[in-house]
Amino acid sequence: MSIPERLLVLDALQAASGLNGRYAATSLAAELGWLLKRTEAELEQSDVEERDDGGGGSGSRAVEQPSPVYEALLAAARREVSNYYRLLAVLEAQAQRQSPDSADGGSLTLRRLTVWLSEPLGRLRILAGCLEAARDAQGGQMVNILHALSKHGDPLVRQVACPLLEEVCVPYFKQVGAWVLGGTLDTASDDFMVSKEQLVPPHCDDPAAAWRGGHRLNAGMQPTFLSNQLAANIFTTGKTIAFLREWCGDTRWAAAISTTAKQLATAGGTYQQLRWLETAVGEVHVAVSSHLLDIVMQHHGLPRHLAAVKRFLLLGQGDFVRVLLDAAQHELDKGAKDVSQYTLQGHLDAALRSSSAANEDADVLRRVDVRLPPGKVLEGDLGWDIFSLQYLVDGPMRAVLSPDAMSGYLRIFRLLWAVKHVEVVLEQSWSTINSTQRVLNVIREQERMHGVAVNNAELVPHVLRAFHAYRAEMASFVTSLQYYIVFEVLEPNWTKLMSGITVAADLDAVIALHEGTLQAIATGMFLDGLPQTLTPLGVGGAGAPDVQAGLRKTLRAVLDVQVFNSPTIPTEVLQEINSSMARVHALYHRHLRTFLTLLPAQSHLDLSMFMARCEQ
Repeated sequence: MSIPERLLVLDALQAASGLNGRYAATSLAAELGWLLKRTEAELEQSDVEERDDGGGGSGSRAVEQPSPVYEALLAAARREVSNYYRLLAVLEAQAQRQSPDSADGGSLTLRRLTVWLSEPLGRLRILAGCLEAARDAQGGQMVNILHALSKHGDPLVRQVACPLLEEVCVPYFKQVGAWVLGGTLDTASDDFMVSKEQLVPPHCDDPAAAWRGGHRLNAGMQPTFLSNQLAANIFTTGKTIAFLREWCGDTRWAAAISTTAKQLATAGGTYQQLRWLETAVGEVHVAVSSHLLDIVMQHHGLPRHLAAVKRFLLLGQGDFVRVLLDAAQHELDKGAKDVSQYTLQGHLDAALRSSSAANEDADVLRRVDVRLPPGKVLEGDLGWDIFSLQYLVDGPMRAVLSPDAMSGYLRIFRLLWAVKHVEVVLEQSWSTINSTQRVLNVIREQERMHGVAVNNAELVPHVLRAFHAYRAEMASFVTSLQYYIVFEVLEPNWTKLMSGITVAADLDAVIALHEGTLQAIATGMFLDGLPQTLTPLGVGGAGAPDVQAGLRKTLRAVLDVQVFNSPTIPTEVLQEINSSMARVHALYHRHLRTFLTLLPAQSHLDLSMFMARCEQ
């Protein structure tokens, strides 16, 4: 018994809708029904997870609340399924209107039904594949999956993927707008390419940590159609606004971007508008970056404080340094355990008042403070070994003058202070030698006037000439070192810093310029690198720690100079002085040779003039 084709068509439509038919369905109709069930099961599972998440349950997705991007994809998929059901309804109505024995050329036959359903079959295949791929993806990853399909070589794949891509871009670009215009994030989902990082103590109240690590750019969530430059501008713009609001207490930036904000808020979220988006984000980025720089540079006076750091921590204020050296010398000559921070603070305040530093702004002077290392000190250390100055910073300035940066200044200060100490010791040695020479002249005058001979007096000039020669050699090295540090390292790099910050585009550029200057100064002064968060591995080149150690040993040897100043001239004293002088000079000379031998390994530095002066 033959079955009328009309009934077979209706049965095939029933199978294509996911129901069981009375007759054997065609393979196409059966696959359509299976794909429809698979797609609807995915949609129903998402609805269940959505209800579970809303009720405090735990769904299979890794987010606490439904992803807006995933919800947009599901909504688009439901519309696609609705269109498919609409087509089935139209075809079923046409088949129902046909008479059982109709032979009309326009009647719906199995062959014509196959033609009608071939495209929906392909669309359901693609839709089911998209839902399955997106189930284990989040936010930007879903966008990238659909964007890749929108570039597929098959026109049907593009027809299905492009509307889906347009839909999922709407919530994603809405988040872009919220971040760029308000610096806010939807913390309930991880869809966006920017995520907020949880700072741990003691960095919770640190503007530097907030600027550098408070937010993170997640490349895995960055849509592939966004260029790296645009993504960086989006990230920096939102971070700047968040910093202005949270750390500067400022809201005036909103007026500067009001026009662009209205355009971004009303614009549709489509990746076809990338060129316009890039322009709009660029305008907001320039506006808020300029506003933040104006607050840091003008309101908080970053250039003024950098100049103060150079004068006090880099010892650029010569008269202040000399007054402080003279005032604090007695206290610093004590053992490290016996040094009083209260006394040193008093000497610092006196030096600030009695030098040209007194003309500085009171806000600057209150920030200059004495710093002694906390905890235990090494046995045998003197006050000179532990003393340092610090410059206290607060507010948004700490994003530039961060704790790591100030630690870098501390290391630089230590070396500069050691050089200054040596310079003072050599000056005092020169004064003592001259005093000894004057005493010797008095003795000789007494010999001529009274005819009283002083035993061994003829040996003293030889000792003094040796002392003069050795002191002059040491003073020449210290002078050459100071000239190199000041005129070949500090001044050129600092000039670049101060001229560069005036034309910097944003705060990141200022920070990079400042940290680059610190790195260049530390490298030029043979320091073995600043903190790792500030400089890359290997800063200073090979052998920098050995060069630094050799330099410090050389300076320490100069500090051990003992000058003859006794009015009596017993032979054993002269012999002891000669022996001690020879030992000190030999030690100094050995360390100096070692230091100079290591310098050629610093190939990244131009040390030709410095080495030439030291070799003289």
